[in-house]
Amino acid sequence: MKKLFTFGLLALAISACRPEPFKEIGSPYSVITGINGNWDLEMVEVEDRSFPQWETLEFTDFFLDNPVSINFNSADNSYAISANSLDGLPFSSMNGTYAFDDEEYPENLYLISTDGDTSTVGMGNMVRAIDPNMIFEELKNKCDAEYARYIYTFKRSN
Repeated sequence: MKKLFTFGLLALAISACRPEPFKEIGSPYSVITGINGNWDLEMVEVEDRSFPQWETLEFTDFFLDNPVSINFNSADNSYAISANSLDGLPFSSMNGTYAFDDEEYPENLYLISTDGDTSTVGMGNMVRAIDPNMIFEELKNKCDAEYARYIYTFKRSN
């Protein structure tokens, strides 16, 4: 009788320790609309991959005389860049429309100018509406080998 009572308590304890089923934590965020707003260029780094030991250098000072900001409007998928020059940037035009290569899991952002030229930048992170930073990456290749990675970090300004 004592064994049966002990076994019953053990069975009751095990069944009481079951986790509750997962609950909804809210609506999923959109990386498509997360890019919406104004972004200021905060940092530019170049990762030199031509040596066995990669080295990263910061070139933000190059842009002190050329402050860069980008406005993305997710309502009509347009962008406008405010800068004195596009030198040193992975963009070919000051305004146009943009598109993602994959709307659910984007890796690249296409910037299509009003003239039809397209610039492709890699997404360093998926941008949500709550994220303060957005990172663009540009890989430089020569003879089918990557020799540098440019990293452009933008900070949300709105």
